[in-house]
Amino acid sequence: MKDHHKVHRDKLEQAIEEFTLSCAGYCVATYVLGIGDRHNDNIMIRETGQLFHIDFGHFLGNFKRKLGINRERVPFILTYDFVHVIQQGRTNNSEKFERFREYCERAYKILCRNGTLFVNLFAMMKAAGLPELTSFKDIQYLKDSLALGKSEEEALKNFKVKFNEALRESWKTKINWMMHSLAKDNRP
Repeated sequence: MKDHHKVHRDKLEQAIEEFTLSCAGYCVATYVLGIGDRHNDNIMIRETGQLFHIDFGHFLGNFKRKLGINRERVPFILTYDFVHVIQQGRTNNSEKFERFREYCERAYKILCRNGTLFVNLFAMMKAAGLPELTSFKDIQYLKDSLALGKSEEEALKNFKVKFNEALRESWKTKINWMMHSLAKDNRP
């Protein structure tokens, strides 16, 4: 019996680690690429714990508006529910959360170091006819999110501000998700 519970506990710990790593990648990627439409119907989680996004129709800061209101109000999605999982359900598990923060920062620095490559690749894709990649403004979004032209220290400082904003303003995400669910439930 003890071995049976140990196996399940090990799988749970593996799933939480997978969630933590994929959530870090999700946060950084959606911020850098300016992915929009980040509501609860577009965020999936596998049984293994891997978090992933399924709708890439709005990116490079081309965010949807509803009744003239910007639906994307945080730099990326980092709800307290996500933090709860990362911290393994313990509010005082700051070690796990700080490790998650470090994963995010490390991923962001890697992307910034390769920022020129990303900008060049996206610039070459302008001819592909993607509706959200047609102008200099779209490429500029990527340059700004990667903090091109700034030192690594300045870029990381800016990212830390965005990280704290996403966490502090996560209540806005909850309201957006609630409104999305209500609208979805009231469709004919």
